Amino acid sequence: MRPWLAGVLALVVGLVAGGAVVFAFILPTLTKPVGTVTESRDTQVIQAIERQEEVVLVSLGIQGIAEESTQGTILAQRIPGTGRTKFLQYNYRALLGIDGADAVLTRTGEDTYLVSIPAFEFIGYDDVSFKTALENNGILSWVTPEIDTAAVITELLDDDAKREHVDANRDLLQDQAQNFYRGIILGVSPDAKVTFRFGSTR
Repeated sequence: MRPWLAGVLALVVGLVAGGAVVFAFILPTLTKPVGTVTESRDTQVIQAIERQEEVVLVSLGIQGIAEESTQGTILAQRIPGTGRTKFLQYNYRALLGIDGADAVLTRTGEDTYLVSIPAFEFIGYDDVSFKTALENNGILSWVTPEIDTAAVITELLDDDAKREHVDANRDLLQDQAQNFYRGIILGVSPDAKVTFRFGSTR
């Protein structure tokens, strides 16, 4: 056999053998069930909304002036001229949202999901600033202890105030929660239909 003919035969045999190997790897992929892709996407959706930290949905700019007064007494009787009054100007950002670890995703059908949103809560505050806007002290005010500014600040940010912030903005919080989680889910599964269930306010 001529050398060039032997080379051509070797090349043909190599191509046939290589094609058989490639086909052996491709065929199982082509015959995999379609459901595997769906399950993978569902897993991705679930993983996408599993959040282990608090989620800030609304940031409120709060400002105002608090008035605090005190006066010296003897035997429960107020002493004239001993009064102290302080007007405290305050500014802060109230951060409202949810504990993302408590959000639950349930698949309710083919490409349909239910997101259970936990109770909205006051997460914290930021950019806090307080300053005295005005003081009005009587001529004998030196006998009266000075007003505790820290106590005034604590009172302004007590549990009742936090609940009021959440209650007053519940509709906005619901809208933001829906936008937040719908955006995550549709980013993974664009054709998904998403419904929501909300917990009570803390």
